[in-house]
Amino acid sequence: YVNVVAEGKVVKVKVLSVLDSNNKDYIRANIITKGAIVQTDKYPKVKITSRPSQHGVVNGVVVSN
Repeated sequence: YVNVVAEGKVVKVKVLSVLDSNNKDYIRANIITKGAIVQTDKYPKVKITSRPSQHGVVNGVVVSN
């Protein structure tokens, strides 16, 4: 799950897959890192703003097309 800031509110949504990352192997293995673009069940593109491996939580913002 990722905490997404959208329209001034924070919403917890389920992550479906990784769409874009710094490393192509991370996309294939669905590894979430800071700056990765993920697809969620509510928003098509969310950019990860936290450091999941160090913070223990996943936060992100909606990316407009």
